[in-house]
Amino acid sequence: MDKGFPISMNRAVFVADAHLNQDDEHTRAFVSLAERAAAENAALFLLGDMFDLWFGAPGLTFGFQEPVIARLRELRRDGLRLYYVEGNRDFYLKRAHEGITFDVVSEGTMQAAVGPFRVHLSHGDTVNRADLFYRFWKTLSKNALAYGLLSLIPPPIALPLTKRMERTLKQTNLRFKGDFPEQDCREFALRLLDGGLDFVILGHFHREFLVRFAEGTPAKALAVLPSWREGWRHFYLTAAGDFGFRTFRPGEPLIP
Repeated sequence: MDKGFPISMNRAVFVADAHLNQDDEHTRAFVSLAERAAAENAALFLLGDMFDLWFGAPGLTFGFQEPVIARLRELRRDGLRLYYVEGNRDFYLKRAHEGITFDVVSEGTMQAAVGPFRVHLSHGDTVNRADLFYRFWKTLSKNALAYGLLSLIPPPIALPLTKRMERTLKQTNLRFKGDFPEQDCREFALRLLDGGLDFVILGHFHREFLVRFAEGTPAKALAVLPSWREGWRHFYLTAAGDFGFRTFRPGEPLIP
């Protein structure tokens, strides 16, 4: 394992954009995947937007979210290595969940080592340089002042407001949501890979995409993770250099 990276392991599974919003088959399968990762001694990285909308501020957890969070905490206490990179639907999670629900919560990017392979992890929401409206929204909504103001609102008032916010977010930037900025993703990855990293893994675009820039070992590859709800797909990487996408099926291994 790479001792230069504080987050280091031999097997890892990556999931993004689960967008869980009720107790349904997608939520139950997601929890089953986490249980399977624990059973296989594989670290689990969640690259944002686990829920349709998730606030770390006290009192702003929706009822259906509570058993999912509780089960992840149980698995972590029992040994699952669990990491989270915030997405565009996540707000102020670090204070409430780092060291409790997850080993590490990043509000931006994260780097890890899987065996000899150095990996960069990002939700990917700022990769599309043309999406200026979202960049402005992120600056406006994700800062200490906004968190402080939200914390002052009583939960009985704040929860209905957040539900309205969720409905609004689903309708914003539809033009960009329908397009996959492949060139921006490639250029973003190549800058990092040229700097010495081996894998760049992104979420956000709800598109499964894998490109290998170099043959041999290390691979020098970019993986964009699909939406969980659109097929229960995850990405895996091992210290031996095995990697790829795989469909989660209860009872089957996450890593072949």
